[in-house]
Amino acid sequence: MKKLFIALMLFFSLVSTAYADLIPARVSDIPLGTLGVYQPANSLKLYSKPDIKSNTLFNKTWNYMSVETSDYADTLFAVLIPKKELSFIYATDIDEDFVQVMFNKQKKLTGWAYKEDNFQFMPWITFYNMYGRKYGLKLLKGAPDTVLELHSNSNKESQAIAKLNRPKEIRFTAIQGNWALVTVLDIETAKTGYIQWRGENGELYLFPNIK
Repeated sequence: MKKLFIALMLFFSLVSTAYADLIPARVSDIPLGTLGVYQPANSLKLYSKPDIKSNTLFNKTWNYMSVETSDYADTLFAVLIPKKELSFIYATDIDEDFVQVMFNKQKKLTGWAYKEDNFQFMPWITFYNMYGRKYGLKLLKGAPDTVLELHSNSNKESQAIAKLNRPKEIRFTAIQGNWALVTVLDIETAKTGYIQWRGENGELYLFPNIK
């Protein structure tokens, strides 16, 4: 009986590991200078220049059932949801048919990916409009305390109309510059106003809560 129990625990541990999601949790998880995200299929080939005849810097094909155990998952992906076969990589530049992406977040190494279609690259506003509307937003750790203030308009000079204490759910409506119109379920009260989702230097303070 004891052996059966241990075997079951090991099995469920392996199952949970196989579906480990990777999504930013802290402000510092997102490198500065990113324009948005690039969505690959199940492979990625990067060139040193926006030219398929240039040197290959990175070339990987993965299986979503096991990609999170690879030696490059943590350094490559901005978002990785294996059970949805969904992944995004930080984009840093664009050039007609190519997108420059960051294939090593820690070392900030970049290369050029050839776009098979225009929908693979999503600027931050497009990404938030698509995934923020669907899943809502989450507050990233390390965001300044001022981000917990809801304003009457999309600027710092506008009136602070509410202070968030323990936001449970942040429903996203629209973006205006560095501000987003949201409705926040804070403890048991719904509060609506503008929240600063992005800093003046490009830091992201909130992120789509993809599940």
